[in-house]
Amino acid sequence: MVPVGLAETSERLLACVGDALAAALRPVCTSYQTVGTPVILTCCDCEDHGDEANGELSIHFRRLFDAEAATLNEAQRVRPCKGGVTAAQFRLVLARCFPTVNEKGEIPDVETQEEAALDLQHDSELMWQALACCPDLPLKIDDLSVDLGPRGGCSIVFADVTVQVLVPSLPSPSG
Repeated sequence: MVPVGLAETSERLLACVGDALAAALRPVCTSYQTVGTPVILTCCDCEDHGDEANGELSIHFRRLFDAEAATLNEAQRVRPCKGGVTAAQFRLVLARCFPTVNEKGEIPDVETQEEAALDLQHDSELMWQALACCPDLPLKIDDLSVDLGPRGGCSIVFADVTVQVLVPSLPSPSG
């Protein structure tokens, strides 16, 4: 497992989760990188992706730090430029359609709510397993949690991961 840079790491993480969702016949409409918390645009219907696709998957970089090789826990090093492991934290966000009060003020029936809850749990399991088995990325799953107050018709699953990364050297001065 050879660490890679931030951009390639985030692309691989997105691919691991996106491919697992698609293989389980739960594809998303779109998957992308963002700076910070995403502005969710397509948590329900999407065009040109078939009837089974809905939602979106995004990833954003959170921080970079020195880490212990065996655990990827944060470490304090004097002169980190002399070597050691560097880790990055990323957050993946999966937003899916969730039943809400309709325009007549009617609450979704229990069966519809339960189906959405089971779908969210299935998505959570798929995300966990996809990240746990993501090939060639030395990583640990820090947390997988859900937004307990779905708003705007979207339910959200957050997955926080720490991944060993390679930070390139500074260019040598020309001279």
